[in-house]
Amino acid sequence: MSSNATWRNCRPASALLAAALLFPAAAARANSSPYGVFPDTDRVFRELMADPRHVQLGVSYYRFAGRDEADAALGHSWGMARWYVHDDHVVVQWNVEGMAYSRFILGGGVNEFQTVDFLANLPLMVRDGRFSARLTAFHQSSHLGDDYIRRTGDMGFRYSDEGVDLVASFDAASWARVYAGGAYLLHTVPFPQRRSGQAGFELTSPEFHASAKYPLHVFLAEDLQTHENVRWNVNSRAIAGIDIGFKDVPRRMRVYAGYFTGHSPFGQFYLQKEHYADLGISLLF
Repeated sequence: MSSNATWRNCRPASALLAAALLFPAAAARANSSPYGVFPDTDRVFRELMADPRHVQLGVSYYRFAGRDEADAALGHSWGMARWYVHDDHVVVQWNVEGMAYSRFILGGGVNEFQTVDFLANLPLMVRDGRFSARLTAFHQSSHLGDDYIRRTGDMGFRYSDEGVDLVASFDAASWARVYAGGAYLLHTVPFPQRRSGQAGFELTSPEFHASAKYPLHVFLAEDLQTHENVRWNVNSRAIAGIDIGFKDVPRRMRVYAGYFTGHSPFGQFYLQKEHYADLGISLLF
């Protein structure tokens, strides 16, 4: 908005427009209409478990370069709308996602804040039986932390890009999933290379009936990514652990051990090669 007055004038109109779009749609969905609002976020295209930058609320600990380090992800995905077509055989959903993904050095009087990447995603997802796909318009930027700058004197560089990402997935069985896709950057700073690829698999056990309220699964997942800006060298991320569900709410908790090798997933350190084993916990909504 160009001014506070303009914003105040627009707010009632915006609210009325949102009400006109959302409330009739919600009522219609209650009457079995092929449209619904604010659905669960992870039913149409499930998140990629081993992708280090998938949107989540979580933390992981590892040893790297002789130091104790931790990555923290503060993210969430909001389901906005879902469409059912072809007698509910095909489902389409639109989400809005955001995350701050940070790295810290642990120890001493104060934990050193090294870097943070900000991600904003608009994924459009579709599922038809065992097949699912996700097309995402995204923005991401990367910034060095004040503690890192004070210690090293390195001011970093401007890192920002926008692009589209497409991933297709196939549920080979109730316990096995494979996926592949790639991304293309429409705008990028500082490097001119624009392409990347991604593939992986996920194996999930049948439910352990240890508790009626908390369904339990064990899982193994591998994610492979390759980026043109590092000459297509492959990043590998493998995790294995326990997935704990909650019967009454669409939430899950994962506790896992993992191993990463390749170029750093953080934008400011994308030329840096890293190898480490980590322990982590994440919450998904």
